[in-house]
Amino acid sequence: MRSRWTVSVCAFAIGCLAACASWVAAGPAEVVHMTTVAYYEGKGADPVNHRLDLFRPDGHAGTPVLLFFHGGVWQRGDKREYGNIGEAFARRGILTAIVNYRLTPSVRHPGHVQDAARAVAWAMHHAGEYGGRADRIFLSGHSAGGHLVTLLLFDPQYLRAEAVDPERLAGVIALSGVFDLTMPIDDTSEGGFAQFIYPPFGRAPKALEAASPIRHLHPTRVPLLIVVAGEDYRDMRAQSKGFADAVGRVGIAARFETVSGRGHFQLVQAIGTAGDPTTDLVTRFVSTPAAP
Repeated sequence: MRSRWTVSVCAFAIGCLAACASWVAAGPAEVVHMTTVAYYEGKGADPVNHRLDLFRPDGHAGTPVLLFFHGGVWQRGDKREYGNIGEAFARRGILTAIVNYRLTPSVRHPGHVQDAARAVAWAMHHAGEYGGRADRIFLSGHSAGGHLVTLLLFDPQYLRAEAVDPERLAGVIALSGVFDLTMPIDDTSEGGFAQFIYPPFGRAPKALEAASPIRHLHPTRVPLLIVVAGEDYRDMRAQSKGFADAVGRVGIAARFETVSGRGHFQLVQAIGTAGDPTTDLVTRFVSTPAAP
């Protein structure tokens, strides 16, 4: 793992110049921050959790779009805690939305992923109004958010309910995500099931399997970036490694990276800081031109 990371760091020095050439040449963009934009206003709309914060690179048009879904074991978290992510990627010329969604106990699965699908549909319809490209929409998520974005891709029922074809996505980024709800997540002897997994999803084995992205893998043209914190919980590292291996067996285009020196929460808290590898990985992934 150490030698692989050394190669990756060397690649940053070369690849970032090419993939992010326009940003490097022009310098960091000024950021326009728009708070509490409603992405769903239909029946039962939540005035707090059906909202997103938008970070727009000022004066840019035709930019890629990045939606970020926070973690918090589907039970806590808020978009206001992740302004560093919006600022970091908007400064690199990416229209970035930090998305809230309803949480347990107010909803259980599939409420969280249904909200995520609504946010994607909103972006597909409205990105152009803010300078973004509807054909270059990337989904990203950390921890529970990583579960949501990969479930959206591999279980198409949620996006299709919003009249969105998952194959329209430009890419999916999972940051220390949860991909198999039948496997432990917190390094305890109990595995975190009673506290973290059963409240949102219930205890039924078939229900846990059905809500697990790893159980829905199929060939897709949508590329994946799977990133895990090198100092994450052992169980969380196993989640990412197991998912990356399973994706590879299906033949999906995916890149798997371990970021050394980062814990589970530090992986996203450090985004936007000088020399942060996760920032560079995501920027390169989103900035790479689409395959013809």
